[in-house]
Amino acid sequence: MSWRGCLLILACALPLAAWGQVSSDTSVGGDAPASAAGVDADGGVGAPAVPAPVVDVDTEDRAVPRTVVTASRTAERLSETPVATEVITRAEILRTGARNAAELLSAHPGLEVVHSFSGATLQVQGLGSEYVLVLVDGERVAGRIAGGVDLSRLSLEDVEQVEIVKGPSSALYGSDAVAGVVNLITRRARRPLGAELRASYGSLSRLELDGTGEARGENWGLRLSGGMQRSDAYDLEPADVGTTGSSLEGFDVSAKGDLRTGSGHLLEGSASYARRTQRGVDMGVAGAIFDRASRDDTLSARLAPSWTLSSNATLRADAAYTLFDRRYLRDQRRSSALDTVEDTREQQGRLGAQLDARPGEHHMLVVGAELLGEWLLSDRLESGRGRRSRGSVYAQDSWTVWTGPGLVLVPGARVDTDSQFGSAVTPRLALRLDPLSWLTLRGGYGWGYRAPGFQELLLDFENPSVGYSVRGNPDLKPERSRSLNLSVEARPTSRSLLWVGTFHHTLRDMIGVSLQEGGEQSLFTYVNVSRATLRGGELGIRQSLPGRLSVELAYTLTDGRSESTGLALEGQARHRLTAQASWSHRESGVEAWARCALVGSRPFYPDSNGDGEVEPYDASPYFTVDARVGWRLREQLQLFVMGTNLADAGNPTDLPIPPRTFQAGFSARL
Repeated sequence: MSWRGCLLILACALPLAAWGQVSSDTSVGGDAPASAAGVDADGGVGAPAVPAPVVDVDTEDRAVPRTVVTASRTAERLSETPVATEVITRAEILRTGARNAAELLSAHPGLEVVHSFSGATLQVQGLGSEYVLVLVDGERVAGRIAGGVDLSRLSLEDVEQVEIVKGPSSALYGSDAVAGVVNLITRRARRPLGAELRASYGSLSRLELDGTGEARGENWGLRLSGGMQRSDAYDLEPADVGTTGSSLEGFDVSAKGDLRTGSGHLLEGSASYARRTQRGVDMGVAGAIFDRASRDDTLSARLAPSWTLSSNATLRADAAYTLFDRRYLRDQRRSSALDTVEDTREQQGRLGAQLDARPGEHHMLVVGAELLGEWLLSDRLESGRGRRSRGSVYAQDSWTVWTGPGLVLVPGARVDTDSQFGSAVTPRLALRLDPLSWLTLRGGYGWGYRAPGFQELLLDFENPSVGYSVRGNPDLKPERSRSLNLSVEARPTSRSLLWVGTFHHTLRDMIGVSLQEGGEQSLFTYVNVSRATLRGGELGIRQSLPGRLSVELAYTLTDGRSESTGLALEGQARHRLTAQASWSHRESGVEAWARCALVGSRPFYPDSNGDGEVEPYDASPYFTVDARVGWRLREQLQLFVMGTNLADAGNPTDLPIPPRTFQAGFSARL
């Protein structure tokens, strides 16, 4: 281990030693020391790029403080979290009209949603989807395809808020959290009895129906939700019979409940099931036509008891299981020579326990352990199956060093022991400084790693219609990273926020695809060949104006290069500008929202003729616009119309995003 690694681990250990000297019987209130960051719940500005005032929409005009959990794996006020956390609230989700996580995050500063054959995946700070951990209520989303989670699978009908932590998060979450974490927090029952209904119809014959119902008693709560979706396929190249985007038919149901069984005892549970069927048409290189279809079934369940041990300590446990089942069919028209049927079944189970404690006035400690098991059955794997397990322990301490000019030091570390790759240590050290009441400085340095996926290790796939095959490599090593994040937030007025941030990622043992054999049937395999460096920054401003108008403007610079080739990373835009505005007129009940994104050119390195030599080119910049207008006829009923990709950007080669669409509908609350 290098001297810098030893120094970082020592820096993480020192505050824990100092914590041990603090008397455990110190009286501590329920809240962390107040700081000036974040904003009051009466409509001020929150953490950087928070797209809406921090308001609980279920309490109508009565605002409540917003809490977050992702940055520390325990509840803390957004205005006091030492690690920068961006929140998209339920109010903003409703205002945008987004129907899934892909639509919601597509123009968020520092994030980029990439559309491909594997769906809509997420890039954070220039790093691809395989380096981003996507969670629902703190549980990993199963069913990664080509390394990423398809965000269009994640419906927002029952999501309370979305929390985004950019930068290294492996110290708490382990593998895959190199670039950051996105956590969808689902809603819980709050009203004694209530229901909501939403329906819309629009372009591509897109039909959406969502409904929820809830009940709340003195010691219990239950919330049920369900929805269905359908839409036609779309084609960005009308000259051929192929389709760029698949049709969709799907539905989902879920339940979430909580029960207080005694003083300080709480039992929470949830279960969900979703099915998505997609169909499209592909064109082979020799003119063959293929009808494709996929059916994805996802089943998940979670049980989480917790016990309040004292006024300063809580013990939580959780058990979760997820099943992702996919069937993929490819039928060649007028022939059966190249027909394929592939079945994939992925199972994931997790057991965890965590102690949250405030052992002194200046410390908030999180200590936990978890066991993760993964099983995959797939026709594409050489052995037909893959399995592995991972045991982990982690700890993090939020240490308030000074309360005058607020200084909070956050050391943390995690040790993962993988049944296939051995042990990995991922420490992190973060800090927050509030030198002035209107100024917040944050910084963090941490290690990260990503264990190779089953497909990278065991893949055995042939595509004779295109003339290539891919083999996995069981000798792959995990990817490693070192990351630095710095940010400054300024609040010159109670309704203004300016932020600037910078990041630097260094990755080694990156997994890439290498051509092993050429000729008529090219053979590719995965190898640890690459090292890459990514750096960049964000600059933004958010302002609340008179007349209930709010605007936001942000610019992101990303410079990523492979150290082995010196080339810019494929598909990564260097420049990205985003803007959004919202306005409401309380007397008439009219509200409007709009956002846009201008994305610079992106490099691509395709091998068009299969000779093993790439033909690089830069894709043209593109511009997207989304907008929504709603009219609240009464408190319980709203009509709305929305447009997506109004600039009609997109092409079938390097930007296969859906074309311009319109949608109209209503939402009702009982």
